[in-house]
Amino acid sequence: MGRAGELASLERAIADAGRGLPSVVLIGGEAGIGKSRVLSEAARRSAVAAHVGRCVPMGGDVIPLAPLADLLRRIRRASPEALEGSASVAPLAAWLTPGRRAETAGSIPAGSLFAPVLELIAHLAAEATVVVGFEDLHWADTVTWDLFEFLARNLIDERIVLVGTYRSGEISSHPAQRRRLAELTRQPMVHQLQLHGLAREEVRARVAGLLGGAAPDALVDEVLARGQGNPFFTEELVAAHMAGEAIPAVLSDLISADIADLDDEVRHVLGLVAVVGRETGHGLLDRLADLGPDVVEAAVRRALDAQMLVVDDETEGYRFRHALIGEVAYDDLLPPQRARLHRRVAEALREQSADALSRADRAGELAFHLDRAGETQDAFAALLAAADAAEIVAPGAALGHLERAFELWDRVDHGTEAVSRSHRMWQAAELSSAAVGNERAVELARAAFALGPPPQGDARGHERLGRYLWSAGRLDESREEFALAAAGLADGDPGAGAVFAGLAQADLMAANYQGAQTSARTALGLVPVEVDPLAWSMACRVEAIVSSTRCQTDHALALSRESVAASPTAQGRALAKLYRCVVLLDAGRNEEAASVALDAVAAGRLAGLDRSFGGYTDALAAEALTRLGRWVESEELLVRHGDYDTLPVGAFRVARAGALLAARRGDADRAARLLADARSQPLDGWHLTCLEMTAAEVHLVLGDWSAASAAARRGRGSNPADAPLWTARFTMVQVSAGVEQALDAVAAREPIDVAAQVADLHALIEDARRSAEPFVADRLPVDPAAHLAHATAALTRLGPPDPDAWDEAARRWTELGDVWWTAVARLHEADASASTGAADRAATALREAHGIASDLDARSLLAEIEAVSRRTRISTTVPGRVALDERSVDRLGLTPREAEVLVLVSAGRTNRQIGEELFVSEKTVSVHVSNILRKLGVSSRFDAAAVAQRLGLG
Repeated sequence: MGRAGELASLERAIADAGRGLPSVVLIGGEAGIGKSRVLSEAARRSAVAAHVGRCVPMGGDVIPLAPLADLLRRIRRASPEALEGSASVAPLAAWLTPGRRAETAGSIPAGSLFAPVLELIAHLAAEATVVVGFEDLHWADTVTWDLFEFLARNLIDERIVLVGTYRSGEISSHPAQRRRLAELTRQPMVHQLQLHGLAREEVRARVAGLLGGAAPDALVDEVLARGQGNPFFTEELVAAHMAGEAIPAVLSDLISADIADLDDEVRHVLGLVAVVGRETGHGLLDRLADLGPDVVEAAVRRALDAQMLVVDDETEGYRFRHALIGEVAYDDLLPPQRARLHRRVAEALREQSADALSRADRAGELAFHLDRAGETQDAFAALLAAADAAEIVAPGAALGHLERAFELWDRVDHGTEAVSRSHRMWQAAELSSAAVGNERAVELARAAFALGPPPQGDARGHERLGRYLWSAGRLDESREEFALAAAGLADGDPGAGAVFAGLAQADLMAANYQGAQTSARTALGLVPVEVDPLAWSMACRVEAIVSSTRCQTDHALALSRESVAASPTAQGRALAKLYRCVVLLDAGRNEEAASVALDAVAAGRLAGLDRSFGGYTDALAAEALTRLGRWVESEELLVRHGDYDTLPVGAFRVARAGALLAARRGDADRAARLLADARSQPLDGWHLTCLEMTAAEVHLVLGDWSAASAAARRGRGSNPADAPLWTARFTMVQVSAGVEQALDAVAAREPIDVAAQVADLHALIEDARRSAEPFVADRLPVDPAAHLAHATAALTRLGPPDPDAWDEAARRWTELGDVWWTAVARLHEADASASTGAADRAATALREAHGIASDLDARSLLAEIEAVSRRTRISTTVPGRVALDERSVDRLGLTPREAEVLVLVSAGRTNRQIGEELFVSEKTVSVHVSNILRKLGVSSRFDAAAVAQRLGLG
C-alpha cells in the first residue's frame, strides 16, 4: 500500500542486475515503516531469490558477524551445493560448520571470509539474478558493516542487487554509521530509498482493508494521528479498535497489552525468543522452554495465530513478526525472569562443541548471556575467551569484551595466576591502538605498568607505550619511552628482537636512517621469521624504507614484499602494506602502489583498522592516482577523510595529498589551506621532511618561487647526507625556483650575476648526484633521475635553449609515471625548440603538453601552454579528423571501439569529450587510450594521431 514508487525503483534495480549492472540499494525509515516488506515484495514480483541476513539486538552488545552466519545458513538451506562448490568458498563452510576444519574454523580472520562471501553470491548469481539483503544495519557490528561495504565496493558485473535496511533515527544518532552511509552513497551504483508514512487516503484504504468495509473518518483520523501513517502501527491500532480496546498514545503499551492477554505458556515462549535475540529453531526452543514438546508446539501455534511470531520460509526458524514486538516482550520480563532465561540460553550454548564456541559470534553470545544471567564468575571467563576468539576477526568487539572483563575483575576469583591482569591490559592496549584510538591505548599501557613489570619485560613495555604515544602525536613523550626501552635492554632479553624492531621504526620516524638500519638488522639477527614473524616483518619494512631512501630500489622492493608476506596480524599487514606503498611510489610503480594501498584500506576496514591507518593509506593511493592523472579518483579517496578522523600522521598525509592535487589543479586557496592543515599536525623527523617537500612542490607549482626555494633549502639542509632520494627531490625544486627567480630578475632589469647563479645551482645538482654514489652502483633509480633531469633541464633556461635536455626530463617523468610533470617538461621543450627554430618539434611537444593538460583539466598549466602557443604562433590543435576503414583497423590491431576512440583522439578531443560523444565514462575512455598507445607503440596521444595520419588512413 502506497509503495508503488519504491517498488518500481527496486524492480528497476533487479532488472538492471539481470543485464549485468549490479546495484546497491539502501532502504531507510522508522521502525514498522515496511522496509523488509518492500524488499521481499520487490523480489517476489520480480521472481528472483532473496537471501537475507538479519542483524539482531543483543542488549546493546556486539556479536561479530552474526548476520553473516544467518545469511550463510539461509543460502545453505536454499542451495545446499553452493557452499560445496569450490575451494574458494571452503572457508565459509568451515567457519559455518565448526568441526569440519577444527584446526582453523575458529580462527579464520574476517579478511579470509569476505572474498569468499563475494565469490559465493557471485556463484549464486551465475544462473539467475539474486537479491542479497542485510536487514537492520543500525544493529550491525563493525565487521558486518565492513562486509557490507566490501561487497558494495566490489560488485562489477554480477547479477546482484545488494540491499541494506536501517532505521533512520538510530543511524542519525550514530556518527560512525552515519559516515559510513555517506561514503557509500557517493558511489554511482548506490541508491537510497527513504520510506515515509502513508498518506491519509492510503491509510484510509488500509484501514478499510483491515475492517473489511468502509473506514469511518474518525477512526482514520485517530489512526493517522497515533500511527503517523506507519503501516505496522496502523495494523496494530486497527486490531485494537476491532477488539474493542482503547487506542493508547504509545504503541508499545498496545503491544504490551496484547502480550499480557496471552496465556503463560505463550508469554514464556515469547520471552525465550526475545532473550535468545535471534531467529530460534524449534529444537532449541523446545530445549529451553522445558514444558514438554506438545505444550511448546501448542504455545508456538498460539503465538503464530496471535501474529506475534512468524515462521521463516527458508530456515523454518521462529522470529518476531516485527522487531518492536521482541523489544517489548523483552522489556516486559521481570528481572529474575530475564536472568533465568539468559542462564538457560547460556547452558544450551555451552552444550555446543568447543569448535563452535571458538567462533567469534558464538563466544561473544555465550559471554553476553552469562553476564545477563548474573553468572559473574563464568561470564568473566567467557568474556576473556570471547576476546581471544574475536581478536583477529573484530578487534573492536574483542576490546569491548576485555573492557567488560576489567569491570568484573575485582568481583571474581581468578583461581590461577594464568589469568594475568597485566597481560590482558597490554592485550587491550594493542586492540585499542588498532580499533579505538591511541589515547586509550596509552591509558591502558600506563595502567598495565602500574600493575608491575610487563609480561615481556620493561624494555618491550616502554617500546610499545612509545609507539602508542607516537601514534597519538605525543612525540616528546614517545621519545622518552623509546629511550627507556633502549636503556632497559639486557643480554638474553627474550623480547630484545621485538624491542630492536620497534626502536628501528622509531629511528626511521626520527629520520635517523643509520640508526634505523642498525636496529633493524640487529632485530633480524635476533629473531628468525619463524620465531617472531611480527618483529621480523617490522624490522624488514623499516630497512626497506631506509634502502628506498638511499636509492637502493630493487632491494627495497624485495624487502617490502617479504615484510607483507611475513606479517601474521591484521595490524602488522596494514603497516607492512603501507610501507610497501611508500617504496612503490619511490620506485615509480604508481599503478601497483594504488592497488596495494586500496587493498590495504579494504583489509583494514575488515579488521576495524580504518580509523588507525585508513587515512594514511588512502592518501598514498591518492598520491599515486594524482601522478597517474586520475584526479577524480584521487579526490574521491581524499574526501572520505575531510574531518581527518585518523592518526595525526594520517591527517598530515591526507592534507599533503590534497594540497599537491589542488596545486596542480591551480586552486591556490585550497592548496594553501591544506598545506596549513598539514603543518598543524605534530610531526616527527621523517614526516617533517615530507612536509617541507610538500610545501616546496606546492609553492613551485603555484609560482611562488621565493616560498618554494625557502622550503627546499630548509628541507635540503635538514635532510641527512645518507638520504639521496630526498636530496634529489629538494634539489629539483631549489634549482627550478632559483632559475625562475633569476629570470624574473633579468626581466625586471634587476642586478644579478647570472653566471654565478648558474654555477651555484649546478653545484647543487652535482652534489645531489654525488650523494647517491655510495649507494648506487650504476644509474640512478627513476625518482631521483627524473628530479635531477628536470633540474638539469631547468638550468638551461639561463643559457642557450636545449630542447634535448627537456626531452630527457619528459622521458624520465614518463618513466616515473607522473603525467603532470611530463606535460610541464614537454611545454618547456616546445618553448626551447621554438627558440632554436625547430618548429615541427615545438608543435609536437606543445600539442602533447596540451593534450595531457586538457585531459587533466589543469587550468593553470593550460594557461601557460596557451601563452607559449600565442608567443610561438604554434597552434595546439592537431590535424583534422580521419576515418578508419576496416582494413586499417585490422592492420593496427585495434578493436572497433578503439578505432572509434582513435578517430576522436586524432581530431583533438579530450577524454571527457570522447566519453560524451560515445556515451561511455571518462575512465573507460582512458583505458581505451592506454590500449591504443600500447598497440601503436607510442607514448602520447599526439603520436597516436600522427601514426594514423602517416599511414594515410581514411
